[in-house]
Amino acid sequence: MTQRLLSFLPSSFASYVATLLVPAAMLAGCASPSGGGATPPSDTSGATAAATAPADILGTWQLVRWEGTSDVPSLPEGRAINLTFNDKGAFSGTGGCNRIFGQYTIGPGNGNVSLKAPATTRMACPDSMAFEDRYLKTLPLVTRFERRDTQLILSTSNGETLTYASQTLLNRPVAGTGALSKTEDRILDVDSQMADCVGVAPRKCLRVRNADDSGKTQWELWYAHIDGFEWKPGVEYRVKIHGEPVANPPADASSMRWTLVEVIREMPAR
Repeated sequence: MTQRLLSFLPSSFASYVATLLVPAAMLAGCASPSGGGATPPSDTSGATAAATAPADILGTWQLVRWEGTSDVPSLPEGRAINLTFNDKGAFSGTGGCNRIFGQYTIGPGNGNVSLKAPATTRMACPDSMAFEDRYLKTLPLVTRFERRDTQLILSTSNGETLTYASQTLLNRPVAGTGALSKTEDRILDVDSQMADCVGVAPRKCLRVRNADDSGKTQWELWYAHIDGFEWKPGVEYRVKIHGEPVANPPADASSMRWTLVEVIREMPAR
């Protein structure tokens, strides 16, 4: 049909029309058959998991739960199992008896981490050595980390998960600031019993949480001293405290100096 039409036109004009019709015919040949539609683009709406920043692993953490394989040991009573990750690629802590030291590497992928087998001191603790031996063998199997609010979760290549609670209330920055450069007032509930914690050496720490009448908020360890506060075992407190920044604090000391403002409530443990 196209050729018959062009035969009636002057040769120069026919050539011009042909240059228009041929590309159109090629495009028509590429169109979908009648009744079909263009293939929809693949669905790329699935969102990926939020990025886990390397800084999320920093701080001091206490092991509160270990889950996974059938031979996962129970946490030893009266022993604090801690890990501290610094920003130089080193970690330290306690394994239930001995101090442990090692190196860690973040990456290459998001949320990936590897821990080298730690070195340890050489104390003997009959009540916790079996746990510590298993724990030390597990740390080099860690491949992933995830930060969930005040918890750090480490996952291993053999399907185990170790959940740690934050111990960094000691140096928590003022909300909305990047550093401890302002004074801060806080209202805390203080538990009726202390807990084992580790600084330069093992010791006891207060258990505190932001004031919560529901009792559902998890206790966290408080490493800093509160001037003017006299804690007694078996008594629960609600206190208001005031913090002032400390310039160049020594290692393992708070970068805030906390002072008791008021004991709001004091009552025997329930």
